Amino acid sequence: MKKKFIVGAVFFLSFIVNDLVAHAEEYRGSVDYSLSDTQKQVSSVITEEGEELIVTIEKEPTLSRALGNGTYTVSTERRGSWKASYQVIIKKNSIISTKNASVKAISGSFTSKSLRIDHSKQATYYLKRKVGTAETTINLRAKIDGSKLNVSVLT
Repeated sequence: MKKKFIVGAVFFLSFIVNDLVAHAEEYRGSVDYSLSDTQKQVSSVITEEGEELIVTIEKEPTLSRALGNGTYTVSTERRGSWKASYQVIIKKNSIISTKNASVKAISGSFTSKSLRIDHSKQATYYLKRKVGTAETTINLRAKIDGSKLNVSVLT
């Protein structure tokens, strides 16, 4: 009887550990977009809190032939809750400007919003969102990493 209990407990615990490992692997807080790509990329991101966000990255049409140079639109959406977007202008593998920042609250409101170039390789859209009495911080970051634009959502 004792042996059956131990075998059953080990069997049960192995399922719990496997489930925890699977959930840890689901977290993906960023998306990479090749600067040589011209196609729109839509990806699903899971935040540390387990929220699903839709991240869209698209290079705007341009006459420039230089690899990676151009304007990229970055947008992030939590369906039924909020949507934010902005554009980064990249030249010679550096972010030289940002523009067209917009945010829309479907529920709650945004109390603070600021789009900044943190340094030549990184721009962040800093947002504070209020729903009821709870306030959360959302940082939408675009970072040049070699020949890729890495977009991450920090909450």
